[in-house]
Amino acid sequence: MARVLVVDDEEPILSIVAEVVEDMGHQVLRAVNGREALQVIRATPPEIVLSDVMMPFLNGLDLCRTIKADPATKHIVVVLMSAVPADRGQAVDADGFVHKPFSLEDVEAAIEDGLARVGSTR
Repeated sequence: MARVLVVDDEEPILSIVAEVVEDMGHQVLRAVNGREALQVIRATPPEIVLSDVMMPFLNGLDLCRTIKADPATKHIVVVLMSAVPADRGQAVDADGFVHKPFSLEDVEAAIEDGLARVGSTR
C-alpha cells in the first residue's frame, strides 16, 4: 500500500480522485493547495503526489519545482493534473501528466505508472 497525496482546490475533484486511490488500496492524503501539500509532505511523506496545476497560494508547477529541488523529497513521484498543455509539466520535471477532464482509468493508470517509478526514483 502506497501513500498518495491528492492536491486540488476543487472539492469534487479532490474527492473523486481520493476515492479512486482508496479503491486501488492505497492510503490517501489530501491538500487543497500547494502550500498545504508541502506541510503534508513534511509530516507524512507520500510516494506519489497527484496535483492540480491551477491552485491558489502555491500552484502545482511551483509545488513540483519545490519537491524536485529538495534532496529530501526529490524522489517523490509527482503527477500533474490539468487542462493546460502537458509540456508545462515537463518544464518542472513532473513524472507524469493527466489531462483534465480525465477518466477514472486515466487516474488509475497515472497511479500505476507512478508506483512503477517509485523504485527507480529512490
